[in-house]
Amino acid sequence: MMSKLIILKQGNPESKKRACLACGRSDIDGRRRYCSQECRRQIMWVLSLSNGLLSIFNTRYASFSFSGAQVVLDILPAWSKEISRFTCKRTPGRKPADDLKRLILDSGSEYYTIIADKNSRSYASQSLLKKNSNSRIPVKSVRPDSRKRPRFSKAERESIKCLKLKLEEILSEEKSARIKSAYKKMALIHHPDMGGDAAEFRRLKDAHETMLMWAENPSFTSKRALEGCWSFDASSGKWKPPL
Repeated sequence: MMSKLIILKQGNPESKKRACLACGRSDIDGRRRYCSQECRRQIMWVLSLSNGLLSIFNTRYASFSFSGAQVVLDILPAWSKEISRFTCKRTPGRKPADDLKRLILDSGSEYYTIIADKNSRSYASQSLLKKNSNSRIPVKSVRPDSRKRPRFSKAERESIKCLKLKLEEILSEEKSARIKSAYKKMALIHHPDMGGDAAEFRRLKDAHETMLMWAENPSFTSKRALEGCWSFDASSGKWKPPL
């Protein structure tokens, strides 16, 4: 089975660096997703350019990924259970967006060449899909999952830090009990009767109340996307960046 190419190259966690989602440059600030706005605009423009090609194939789902050797466009038509993989070798000194653009234009040119030989549009699209079909690629690799993540306000994030809570504790079935336990543990250290700081104890008490309120009505965000590659869903008609 061919594995999905990963475009996200994690840097050294200690250096807090990450890779640009558009070009793979691996020395950008860990808080950013792109090395520049221009790089982001370029990949978004080229991905939108691919929508015409995706329409030709009646695409339901698609994914885009890249490595140092090639760019890959995987397509799953609405009527099919098999993925077709379109690839293009990377050009030294060029960005993935440049090579993806070349892949799109070359595939479009091949499509119209088939039509020029007095073949139907349906025949042309079927020919290209069959030519690039790869039954070894799992369908789930291009079908984005709905990923739910907890959502916290600034005050809630500060409260989590104050109580030294772990994410798995906050998301557990016994989250209220875990929050209370964390509070009691910290309160024993900072209670004024135990020689602790009164202001810090009040901060702990506020954090405790804040997190208990969140536990009663937890808030989550949901995002349909793929790990390590760009994803397209025909239901929205949009490309989304990797998780």
